[in-house]
Amino acid sequence: MDVMIDLETMGTHPEAPVISIGAVFFSRKGLGSEFYINLDMCEQIDGGLRRATADTIKWWMAQSGAAQKVFKEQAKPVKEGLVEFLGFLDESPKDKLSPWGNGSSFDVTIIEHLLVSYGLAVPWKFWNIYDLRTFKRFIYSGKEMTRTGTYHNALDDAKHQANIVIKGMEKR
Repeated sequence: MDVMIDLETMGTHPEAPVISIGAVFFSRKGLGSEFYINLDMCEQIDGGLRRATADTIKWWMAQSGAAQKVFKEQAKPVKEGLVEFLGFLDESPKDKLSPWGNGSSFDVTIIEHLLVSYGLAVPWKFWNIYDLRTFKRFIYSGKEMTRTGTYHNALDDAKHQANIVIKGMEKR
């Protein structure tokens, strides 16, 4: 089963603190089950497991008020939130779970690193990972799609990105 994963983070490297996780299952028929959670960023940084970057902090300061609401949301302890995320993914058998991220080295790489940092197993096979940026390059030649929702809200971004793939599948 295809699942689009979007993260909001405090960096662009594998050890970036994860602010929130948004995910949505999807198929040619449309969007399916959704998941959203806000993780305790201070726990990640204070525990020494993750490190924020100044450039990303400055970038967040320039984002819309709607996007910045993520910093005011109630955050869950990280391991508890990750276990909830894994429970959501249990909708699909591990060998059939196909995670998508927006970039070959961002969302999926960061969430894998976070899972392992907290002693949890990665719930998919590496050969089932897909990259939206590559897909867009070949299907849409880089053309942007009309979007709805709040930019840089993990769930809104995941749903928008899944819809890009769904529309691209219609072209085939």
